[in-house]
Amino acid sequence: MVDMLFICHLSINHKEMTKAIKMIKNPKLPEGVKIRESLWLFGKPDAMLIFEATDESTAGHFVIQFGPVAESCTSIAFPIDELRWTL
Repeated sequence: MVDMLFICHLSINHKEMTKAIKMIKNPKLPEGVKIRESLWLFGKPDAMLIFEATDESTAGHFVIQFGPVAESCTSIAFPIDELRWTL
């Protein structure tokens, strides 16, 4: 099975900034998750994680660890060439 691609935006609770940075740099990776990129952003959101997961449930299990330090918004991503309703 091909892993699915996810993008997670994190808006960090600034009272938890130090803890959040440590978590982003060294996240707990459940089996079936591979991080492609960890990015710090200027502006909001504060950070972005681009990762692969075997399924939505595994992705959710990974992202939930950031709940105590940040608000997250996660999307499934796929190549634009896979859009069937465009030319």
